[in-house]
Amino acid sequence: MTHAPAPKSPRSPIALRWIFPGLLALFAASAMAAGPEPADGELTLSLDRALEIARQENPRIAIGRARRAGAEGARVRSRQVFSPRLTLDAYHLRLDTSVLDNIPTFEPDFPPVFVGLDFGPLEGNVASVELVQPLINVGAWSARRQAGRALEAADLELQRARREVDVAVLEAYFGACTAQRQVEAEQKGLATARRVLRRAEAGFEQELIAPVDVLSARTRVSAMQARVAAAEARVVAAHAILRQVLGIDEDPELILTDRVPQPSPPVDEAPQRREMLSGRRDLQALQKGLEAAEHGVERARATWLPDLNLYARFDHVDVNDPLSFDETGWLVAVNLHWTPFLGFDQVGALGEARATEAETRARLRALRQRAWAEAQTEHANWQAEVQRWRAASKGVLEAEEALELTEARYAEGLDDITALLRAQAEELAARTREISARFEAVVAAERYRLAVSHDVGKVQP
Repeated sequence: MTHAPAPKSPRSPIALRWIFPGLLALFAASAMAAGPEPADGELTLSLDRALEIARQENPRIAIGRARRAGAEGARVRSRQVFSPRLTLDAYHLRLDTSVLDNIPTFEPDFPPVFVGLDFGPLEGNVASVELVQPLINVGAWSARRQAGRALEAADLELQRARREVDVAVLEAYFGACTAQRQVEAEQKGLATARRVLRRAEAGFEQELIAPVDVLSARTRVSAMQARVAAAEARVVAAHAILRQVLGIDEDPELILTDRVPQPSPPVDEAPQRREMLSGRRDLQALQKGLEAAEHGVERARATWLPDLNLYARFDHVDVNDPLSFDETGWLVAVNLHWTPFLGFDQVGALGEARATEAETRARLRALRQRAWAEAQTEHANWQAEVQRWRAASKGVLEAEEALELTEARYAEGLDDITALLRAQAEELAARTREISARFEAVVAAERYRLAVSHDVGKVQP
């Protein structure tokens, strides 16, 4: 069946002008949400996109999700001790035995006689319904609270893992950017060395420069070529680390769009009170773990207490000939179950629970001490790295100016090749120090935030 084309609206060009970009934007968003591109393609990454991929694919976060799911399953399973248990049993019975064969039976005839009759086989049906409703179970209540604290701890650990992965992604991402910047600096140094070599060769042809200057310039070019190759190898290693942190199984070529930002100096003073660490998710998670261990001790102690249950049962028995037995009955009772002493199992369980509580308490104390040391150390590192970056930035300007003056003096014959090569080396070293200091200062700022903060949002270098 064919349909006549619909009449065109005079506004259709304008509508298409708005619809097509919207569809393209929707397709682009869907492609970004689908995950990384195939292994043989390129993957354009901004820092935000890298964080998004890592939060989906990073193995540590996946492990944290699995642990949380396991804790949630244990929490759901703990509800069973408060819920009724309903059991339905049905049997079909058949009894065929010699006990039912040739049984003496009195026949009321005249004259009366005794005869032997067979009553087998015997068949019948038995059905029963049983209901048990726990009323008082102290151990189950403690187990319920223990599972709840364990679930909260797993959730907090997952949040902390996400925050640590965010910092790891920032460090790996900007580490790859820094390695690429170092390649550019080495290539610039190589270009400068080649320029000096050409100038030295030209001066040698004019018999203005000694042969040793040409040899020194060629040596410098060879050394710079080796430095460029080493810097390119560090880029490959940095990209491999970034792919590992992101959790990408494929090997796409990474194209990084963001640059290492300028470091921000510390705006707050050094940490003075340990209370500022109370928002750290790992501390909160271990605190919940300690509460779960305490409930575990209560659960182990509760094995000495009795349990109270409501018990109800309904039975129906139907047996065929020769007995023709049909009976229905029900029972309602309150059951008190108490085992005052279970032996070594009961004593050992309590000892294990107490040991777990003591271990968790010690781990929490150690983590608090380590977190406090990290906060103070990372703040000091942040201040030091920012100062080092400022000094390195100033040193780059001074080294560039010194190189320009030395090149001009060398062109005029006032300096030799040794002074020029030394100026080139100092300029490259100053640029390398600035590149490294910028990266370290940005990472130090984020490490300090990780040490004192519980934020799980966007990473802010």
